[in-house]
Amino acid sequence: MHEPVLGRLEDYLGGDGHFPDVEAHLKRCESCRMEVSAMQEQAVLLRSLKPVRKVEPDPAFYARVLNRIETQTRPSVWSLFGESLFARRLAYASTAFLVLLGTFLVSSTTEMQDQNVVASSPERILAGDDVQAPPITMENPQRDREVVLVNLATYQQDYQ
Repeated sequence: MHEPVLGRLEDYLGGDGHFPDVEAHLKRCESCRMEVSAMQEQAVLLRSLKPVRKVEPDPAFYARVLNRIETQTRPSVWSLFGESLFARRLAYASTAFLVLLGTFLVSSTTEMQDQNVVASSPERILAGDDVQAPPITMENPQRDREVVLVNLATYQQDYQ
């Protein structure tokens, strides 16, 4: 079906007005004319099936339908977690695990930060992890300078 007919087909079949462009196209195009005539025949058949008198449902019909819908609704996933004993126990265990994990991470992070601050100073890195070397405290800069120079002089790296 072509555009002049397709865009206004519903209005044309409903008979809501006069459509000269659609009628002109239908006079020229055989395929569109055949489709529209078939649709008009189907509309006439459907209108013939329409009941003569208006059928009203029983007043309690809507109440019965709503009652059936409410009783047949499937429970949601979240309601299954709230009603199941296993799901509640799983939720409690997960909460306890998260609390313990959070406590561990907070406590280990603060300890690691304290160690990293001490070990990441340039003097400490150059001095190495030698236990006999005196700690660099910057109280005696000349002694600290000598410790760093000795560490640099005795450093050996294997290139294998």
